[in-house]
Amino acid sequence: MIGCNQGRLHRYLSASSVFALVMTGRGKPRFICAALAAAACACALLLPPAATAQPAVPTLVLGAHLYPRPFGLTYVYGHAEVPPTEPATDVAGQTVLLYASTFPFTAWTQVATLTTDFEGYYAYHQTIGQNTTFRAVWQSAAPVQAKDRLVKLPMKLSFKASHHRVRPKGVVTFSGAGRPAHPGAKVDIQQADRHGRYRTISHTLATAGSTFHVRLRVKKGGVYRALFPGDGLFGISASRPVRVTVGKH
Repeated sequence: MIGCNQGRLHRYLSASSVFALVMTGRGKPRFICAALAAAACACALLLPPAATAQPAVPTLVLGAHLYPRPFGLTYVYGHAEVPPTEPATDVAGQTVLLYASTFPFTAWTQVATLTTDFEGYYAYHQTIGQNTTFRAVWQSAAPVQAKDRLVKLPMKLSFKASHHRVRPKGVVTFSGAGRPAHPGAKVDIQQADRHGRYRTISHTLATAGSTFHVRLRVKKGGVYRALFPGDGLFGISASRPVRVTVGKH
């Protein structure tokens, strides 16, 4: 249909141009304006209508991170945004519902009802006991959900050696505990090489009391640590290193 209209328009413009030239040759230039106006009207009638602009979709930003201390304190924050063409008042005083979910991250619990400030910002504090995913939903005419944010809580690992100096091929018991309690957690015992890179030399599982111990025969001294590689409940964490030397007493 558009191709047909374009063909008709081309023929109409051609005829109008000839008509204008003929009228000019006869000393009647006033007919040029009439011909051009008729051509413009024909163009407007034959072109397809312009698409109607769709309203811009607002967005909701969500962030979160742990504080260094106290252990587990989490800062959850975000921002409601509308396009620059929209009035800034559209993001002030808006209701944002905050949800939280823990492993296996299939059930959600509402933890707060927040109200944005005059610039659209909102914030919330919560102490978590394990890895937690947060979700924010802006209760606008059409609810807007932010991208979920996972906050990983690392375990706190204590670690010690039964001896800090042993004879060659002496036996050292490395022990420690994980907090919060995580029975059955895998714990790697690692030793640093001469470049300071750690490699796993043994591993064990935490007991029901979330403690662990490993007996190793030490051929040469070095720096050791315990590492929890992380799982669905807690994030990766490492203990403070301990040094064991080998030599004669």
